[in-house]
Amino acid sequence: MSPAHAPTHPRRRYAALALPAVGALAAGLLGAVPPLSAAADSTDAAAADSPVGYASMNGGTTGGFGAGTVHEYVLSEYWPGSGHGSPGDALYALLKEHRGKSGEGLVVYVDETVSADAFSESKLDVKDLENVSLLGVGEQGEFDGVGINIRNAHNVVVRNLEIHHVDRGEKDGIGVQADSSNVWIDHNEIYNEFQGADKERYDGLIDIKSGSEYVTVSWNHLHDSWKTMLTASSDSESAASDKITYTNNHFENVNSRVPLIRRSEVHMLNNYFEDIAASAINCRMGAQVLVEGNYFQRTGSGETDGHAGQVEGPVGWWYGSDETGYWNLVDNAFEETPSGHLESTTDFTVPYSYDALSPEEAKAQVEQNAGNGVIDVAP
Repeated sequence: MSPAHAPTHPRRRYAALALPAVGALAAGLLGAVPPLSAAADSTDAAAADSPVGYASMNGGTTGGFGAGTVHEYVLSEYWPGSGHGSPGDALYALLKEHRGKSGEGLVVYVDETVSADAFSESKLDVKDLENVSLLGVGEQGEFDGVGINIRNAHNVVVRNLEIHHVDRGEKDGIGVQADSSNVWIDHNEIYNEFQGADKERYDGLIDIKSGSEYVTVSWNHLHDSWKTMLTASSDSESAASDKITYTNNHFENVNSRVPLIRRSEVHMLNNYFEDIAASAINCRMGAQVLVEGNYFQRTGSGETDGHAGQVEGPVGWWYGSDETGYWNLVDNAFEETPSGHLESTTDFTVPYSYDALSPEEAKAQVEQNAGNGVIDVAP
């Protein structure tokens, strides 16, 4: 039998101590990803192997390495002999087969392009499962026209991927929904098109909704899109997510929803906002948001929104909902950005410990370290 058609078995790694699962999460002491080596100019914070913020709570977020038995696959090695016609179809099948395997972890090193043209499904479902890591290798992990849909899933890590031009399925780069919990989205580059594009062709770059909670979105480069992010798909209570940290992200050349927040408790920490055409942090329906240590550059149109009479800028309540949200502004910087009208409307803070950089330090670190290809994830 030729090597290309030889049976393919998962690589297995066993935790040194066999630990029982606790709730939806395994209580393994392994990290969220294997040991990382950062690029020469990366900082320790950017290369950290566990999340800051809400995803560190509720038992923590360890992904596929958080189980007693870990099944590891390198996509380029697995799919040719898997019987599936493309890397995307092979990855979809691996995720589907992992459903119901409580206490076991799945880690897939993505070193192929998952292309819509060669993919049988409308989106990549990470659905009804737990303890999963999707880790890009170098700059090889790419989703071209295919989004990742995390649905009713727990303890999931998505790291170091390029995801772009998703105009099929739910049209989100990454969607987190249906009561998912403990999700870490880190060091990805996600983009569509903005100027000259039909704003209905794509949806959000990262949308989190429908009861999902304990999510951290960190060190991502999100750019070129009409719709950037949201934490609820409508004003209703059932549509909202909660307990989300956005930290050290670079938001660049987008129109609005950076993010759109309804009803959620959110921490916007040390992000860099650059060239946001209309408005950025849109707080509605009683949302409580700590906006801390961010650098806003050319953020907001400066026009007055006709709905609530507020200036379109870095933080506010715009476009539709009947009830405002609330924001606590701590140590932010504004450059060529309408901000003289801003003041805090709540004293909301967060229940976890963290280190905050100054806005200027945050901008420099984000420019250097956000996006994919900055950290090396070794199979």
